[in-house]
Amino acid sequence: MAIRVYRRVNFRYRLLLAIFTGKQIVFDFSEEAHHSKLLKPNEISLLRLLDRITSGTQLQLDEAQRLITVQPGVLIGGNFTHHCSTCRGLTYYLEFLALLAPYCKRPLEVTLTGVTAHPLDTTVDTFQNVTISLLRKLGLGKDCSLKIKKRDSSSNGLGEVLFTCPIMLKALEPIEWKERQEIKRIRGVAYCSRIPPHIANQLIDNSRNILCEYLADIFIYSDWNPGGTDLPSVSLSLFAETSNGFVLGTDCSWKGKDWNEEILSSVSQEATQAILLQAIENSVVDTNHQLFICLWMALSSADLSTVELGRLTPCTIQLLRDIQDFMGVAFQIERGSKNNFPSVLCSCIGMEYRNENRRRY
Repeated sequence: MAIRVYRRVNFRYRLLLAIFTGKQIVFDFSEEAHHSKLLKPNEISLLRLLDRITSGTQLQLDEAQRLITVQPGVLIGGNFTHHCSTCRGLTYYLEFLALLAPYCKRPLEVTLTGVTAHPLDTTVDTFQNVTISLLRKLGLGKDCSLKIKKRDSSSNGLGEVLFTCPIMLKALEPIEWKERQEIKRIRGVAYCSRIPPHIANQLIDNSRNILCEYLADIFIYSDWNPGGTDLPSVSLSLFAETSNGFVLGTDCSWKGKDWNEEILSSVSQEATQAILLQAIENSVVDTNHQLFICLWMALSSADLSTVELGRLTPCTIQLLRDIQDFMGVAFQIERGSKNNFPSVLCSCIGMEYRNENRRRY
C-alpha cells in the first residue's frame, strides 16, 4: 500500500486518523513558505505527547526538518506529566488526548502544564464544560473529568490541569443527535490576570447587558489572578445549555503588554456575539466541536449515525475528506430539518472501531 503524504493542514486530525487505522503517514513541508518549513514548537510538543501515550511509535525526521514520517504504535495511556509548548493553548493538546484516551490500554491520567487561555485555541473552561460533557454523553461517565489546578500567570507563568479519562470497553453506539431544543440558560467564566480585579466584573456586565435581551437565566462568575512575571491576560468563556442536555461553548482571549477599555469591550463583544451565532444555528454542538462529532461518527458501530450541525467549517470539510481517505467512511450531507435555521444533517455508517488495546484479564 502506498504511503500517504500530506501537508500541514489538519496536522492533528490526520495524525489521529493514522493512529486509529495504524497506517504510516508522511508530512511534507517542503512546498510551504520558508518560515513554515521547520516543525513548529507546538507540533514537536504534540509528537512528544504522542510518544508518551503510545508504545512502539516510530518518528523519523530528515535533516532539513521538511519530511516527518510517523508509524503509529499501540495506545497504552497511563499516568504521566507533559510540559506543553506555549505557542498554543492547553486545549490544543487536550483535544488530541480526549479523542485517543478512550481507546488506550489503561485509563489515562495526565497532568499538562502550559497556557490555559490562548487566542488560537479554546480555553480550558470551554473544554471542562463542553468537551467533557460530550465525552460523558458518549458513555464515559463521571470518571472523565478535567481539573484546573492553576492558571497561567502564576509564579512560573504556566497553568496546570489534570485530565482523567477511562477506557471504552466496546464500540460506540450509533449517534443520533438531532432536533436541538431551546436554550434554557447561559453560564460563563470571566478571567483576568495582572489586571485590576474589577475588570472581570466589567467583562461580565458588558456581556450580560446584551444577553439579557434574549434570556433571563444568566450567571457568569469571575476568576482573578494577581499574576507573576507573565503578561496581562483576559478571557471570557460562555456556555449555552439546552433543554435536552447539550452545551454550546464559545470564548475569546487576549494577552499583551498594554490593555485598555477598547480591548476589554472587544473581548466581551466577540464572545457574546459568538454564542448568539451558535444559538441561531440549529446545531447540537458548537463550531469548535464539529471535528469531534464527525470523527466519533466514523468510529461508531456499523449502523447509521445522524447528527445535525450548523454551517460546516473548512476544517470540518477537509476532515470528512480525510476520513474517507483513511477509513473508507463516506458522509451524506443534507439540508437540516428546520429550513429557517442554517443547519445540515450529516449521516454515515461507522467502521465499528473497537478498543483492541484494553486488558482482557
